[in-house]
Amino acid sequence: MARPTAPRGAARGRVLEAALALFAEHGVHGTSLQMIADRIGVSKAAVYYQFHSKEDIALEVIRPSMEDAARVIRIAEALPDPRQRRAVAVSGLVEMAVRNRQLAVMFYKDPAIDQLVLNDADLKAISVGLRELLDGPDPDVAHRVASSVFFAGIGKAATDPELADVEDAELRGALLDVSGRILAPLEEPAAG
Repeated sequence: MARPTAPRGAARGRVLEAALALFAEHGVHGTSLQMIADRIGVSKAAVYYQFHSKEDIALEVIRPSMEDAARVIRIAEALPDPRQRRAVAVSGLVEMAVRNRQLAVMFYKDPAIDQLVLNDADLKAISVGLRELLDGPDPDVAHRVASSVFFAGIGKAATDPELADVEDAELRGALLDVSGRILAPLEEPAAG
């Protein structure tokens, strides 16, 4: 009698779930395909059957989040006022970080993710688009630093073990408040 098997989509999903947990714990470079296979109780060949490389797995893990970021950009860019665009971008990014803290660990702590984003034209365009929404046109150094502090700050807060006990709604509110203070200099015209 044939053994029942899960649909291929379910197998891919199991690989992605295991990979996300392992990437968050060990980073992309610190996670092997064998570790992923061991986590879900299959052979490494079974993982290769689903994905050609660890980088393909990492890209697939971050893709939904990057698609969410692209939606934030589209919504923000439809607004006429630069301040409104920035507010929508900030709110969207904070929501994404709070909603998926485990994935935020990858974006905040793993340089391999930065490299994957830089090497993928579509993902790089999303990253650049977010930065442009925050910086505005012709940003000075203070604008660029404020944006960097914002990005690092939401990543750190979403992944900080000291804040793991903070409920999502409270963390979201605090991040929006603090982000407003960090980015306040961006509301003023750049000194030229």
